[in-house]
Amino acid sequence: MKLKLRLDKNDCDDIGFAKACLVAGVLEFAEFKEWIYYVVGHQDQVPAYFWDILDIENKFDFKPLSVMGFNPSWKHTESENDALDGIGYRRWNDFVSDAVPRDLALQALERNPHIEQRFREMFPFISW
Repeated sequence: MKLKLRLDKNDCDDIGFAKACLVAGVLEFAEFKEWIYYVVGHQDQVPAYFWDILDIENKFDFKPLSVMGFNPSWKHTESENDALDGIGYRRWNDFVSDAVPRDLALQALERNPHIEQRFREMFPFISW
């Protein structure tokens, strides 16, 4: 199955979502890089910056603007952003968010089930 992800500067919602998952801590850097490999194997064309990301060894060295030439983002509401943290709380018992407490994040995830669905579709190799 071929993917059609939005990974370009002018249409970056999918790479923006993946980056948001990484920054929020609901995706580990190793999982982010595994996603890059997954995309390479399932999409006809991938941006050249993918190879640069794969050379990075840890999350703190990943500087999107300097590596990619832009800072990707995804279109979302505050509630959807809180739902993203809800995924972190579901994945790990010791997850901590500076943005929203556990109960509110899980409530936001219940109100926004499409966020969990998108996470599962974007990262099908992750089981939790």
